[in-house]
Amino acid sequence: MSLYTLKYGHSYQSFQLPSDWESELLKYNEPAPLHPEVALIESLKNPVWEKPFDEWLKGFNRILIICPDITRYAGMDYILPILYEKYLKKKDVKIVFALGNHRKHTEEERKTIVSEQIYRTVPCFDHDCFDKNALIFFGKTSSGLEVFLNRAITECDAAVVTGSINFHYLAGFGGGRKAIFPGIAGYETILGIHSKVFNKDKPGKHSFARSGILKGNPMHEEIMEGIKLIKTPMFLINTVIDDKKNLLKIFSGDLKKAHEEGCMWYRGHFGINVTRKAEVVIVSAGGFPKDINFIQTHKAIEHALNGVKENGFMVVLGRCEDGIGNEDFLRWFDYPCLEEMEKHVRCADKVYAQTAYATRIKARYCNIILVSDLKADTVKSMGLIPKNTVDEAIAYIRTMNSEKKFCYIIPNGSNMLIL
Repeated sequence: MSLYTLKYGHSYQSFQLPSDWESELLKYNEPAPLHPEVALIESLKNPVWEKPFDEWLKGFNRILIICPDITRYAGMDYILPILYEKYLKKKDVKIVFALGNHRKHTEEERKTIVSEQIYRTVPCFDHDCFDKNALIFFGKTSSGLEVFLNRAITECDAAVVTGSINFHYLAGFGGGRKAIFPGIAGYETILGIHSKVFNKDKPGKHSFARSGILKGNPMHEEIMEGIKLIKTPMFLINTVIDDKKNLLKIFSGDLKKAHEEGCMWYRGHFGINVTRKAEVVIVSAGGFPKDINFIQTHKAIEHALNGVKENGFMVVLGRCEDGIGNEDFLRWFDYPCLEEMEKHVRCADKVYAQTAYATRIKARYCNIILVSDLKADTVKSMGLIPKNTVDEAIAYIRTMNSEKKFCYIIPNGSNMLIL
């Protein structure tokens, strides 16, 4: 019998599968880290669908850098000092943190994101999606969405859009255009963008509004239509970062084309094709901080779902030491059924309602056993099955169905997507 050990919070859980179960370990082939300065300069010399960065900068003096917030590490603490010293030192530079509708940063967090050197040198400020005076109207998309963005993007000669590429359970991929929508958008615009994940003409979530898909993804396409309303020249610098904050790849150049190229590279390295669906999938979110709360742990459930059969079992290791992730999250499960819940999520003014809705969809598709530190009643209220260990989860599955099983083991579900 094989012994498996998966990350769980700051520690691990070990377990053995029943002797009559078949199993397969699913792991992605992560590239070796790159030297940041060498990789950045090479990327800026040969950008995707754009002039080399130093040529692109000519004629522009006032430069706005749009930078991800503290929840989306993109390596900007070592990328921005290189960028500034090599290219932007003689420019009038400002940095806006793309908070979307997240809370404001502390001063220490701002320093952490951009480095103390940059924070001392370059004016930095948080985007506030609720501050009407900080927003400007850009027009409407064909769906009628009113686009409000931070006026700073109109008060510069050009903008450098930064971020990191990863999977996103609604927009397909993070990075690229998401620094602007929702990053520097007004609150109503943010809500409107997120509402596009639902079908227009029937109940339910659009089948393409999910991880790993851009083409046909209604949220992505709405964002890209909104991007066209912006006249300010923009240059993209997107990174791919590993769990140890090492740089794996940089994609720079045209906001659309460079991001698309980056997404396809990311999918090719972190997406896994499987030849069959399993009766059981055992997936770890990847330990702390990926399983710090349930909202973060949900990413692993999303990424593993394509590997499990309908009515099969998914065992999820997510310690959730900080609880659910939002004190208002659980109330969305008070609605008696998914259909009733959807009516309210469609017009919700809370983006995390989408995560609650997505959780309920998955719990209807298969039996999700959550191994966590959450109270059993809390887990049950989300339609999930609470257990303390993987061994307990396996024993439960065997009591429900003692037949031989095929099982996938996924050590890092937050990073890896079953396609």
